[in-house]
Amino acid sequence: MNFITQRYLSRRALLKQGSIALALPWLESMQSAFAATPVQPKRFVCVLNYFSFHAPNFFPKEAGAAYTPSPYLDLIKDHRDDFTVISGLNHPEVRDGHASDRSFLTGTPHPGSPSFRNSISLDQLIAEKIGSQTRFASIAMAQGNGTSFSYSRSGVAIPAESSVTRMFAKLFINGTPAEVQTEVERVRQGRSILDRVGAEARAMQRDVGAADREKLDQYFTSVRELEQRMVTAEDYARRPKPNPGIAPLKDPAPGEQTLSFGLNLQLAQLAFQADLTRLATIYYIGTTKTPSKPGESFAYHDLSHHGQDSGKINKLTLLERDIMSECGKFLGRLKKPDESGTRLIDNTITVVGAGMGNASSHDATNLPILVAGGGFKHGQHIAHDPTSPPPLCNLWVQIARQMGAEVDKFGTSNKETLAGLETV
Repeated sequence: MNFITQRYLSRRALLKQGSIALALPWLESMQSAFAATPVQPKRFVCVLNYFSFHAPNFFPKEAGAAYTPSPYLDLIKDHRDDFTVISGLNHPEVRDGHASDRSFLTGTPHPGSPSFRNSISLDQLIAEKIGSQTRFASIAMAQGNGTSFSYSRSGVAIPAESSVTRMFAKLFINGTPAEVQTEVERVRQGRSILDRVGAEARAMQRDVGAADREKLDQYFTSVRELEQRMVTAEDYARRPKPNPGIAPLKDPAPGEQTLSFGLNLQLAQLAFQADLTRLATIYYIGTTKTPSKPGESFAYHDLSHHGQDSGKINKLTLLERDIMSECGKFLGRLKKPDESGTRLIDNTITVVGAGMGNASSHDATNLPILVAGGGFKHGQHIAHDPTSPPPLCNLWVQIARQMGAEVDKFGTSNKETLAGLETV
């Protein structure tokens, strides 16, 4: 008989030793031979639409699993069992119109205030826990000027890549030996700076009080985590990048932000597939063209302030339908099984949302939120009471915990889960 170990055992020997073998306990050394399919890592991608979605086209009228799809959800009805739409959510004390986007992944109050200082965003909180396990701790993409809604622990915006061409190169195109060495030196210089700053902080620690020593301890923890990331970064800088199996993706023509958005989603999917990162943010900021009507000109900002003008709402609907169609294509790609039968969607949490519920009036309540994949029970419309809404940060805590970041609170959360959203 030929076992997994590739060692041969005769029938006589097997019968002779059978009674002993049956009595053996499960041994750790047996694990590699009889192990189940490896647990797939969790991934998280968040899409923020700066100008929100026209609410009557986004939210179903009925709550629960038997809802009639809204015009936008009808475009992705093939994935109905893989997503949940949630209404009635907002961030407490965030009522600042377009500035509300700054608080979308942080929940920090009063983003429009002159003294506003942001806090860490959900993706970066998770990156502190799992970011060192991949070549890139996280990636951020956007259209136009590269605005980001991803923030470091100190509240600094993390620049987003606005070029599809450059992001594809960053992920998949290998540099020359000289470029690789330059990258290694850059990482080493960063580690050297950390060493100097850490030495100065340790010297300071002797001369401060207990409260400040506690803050310095937290600082040292962050420094050690960053040092570990940089060691990993140096190792990855020397490794060849994976081949995605497709031709390089290129930037579309000016004004084609909807096409660029679709390519951003494809880049996130390819990066997840190659396990280059497990965290991505994509900021959709606006467009002047859209695939459904290539010969027409659109001004998303002006259309979002429709004032109930039917002509503007019709054009706005065309534009936002194309945005939702790109999201549907992304979910379709995530659902395709690989050679082992694994589907990315089962382990990828996708959130599509906005910082305003009604862009026409700059209202930042009743935010449009769609959650797909990632081990949640889907196929429903969870409708919360907009007059007594749970904070959106309850959802962020639940996602953080689903991603392996064991936190009890985040931002303005008051619970560890969002009512109605259950895990499988």
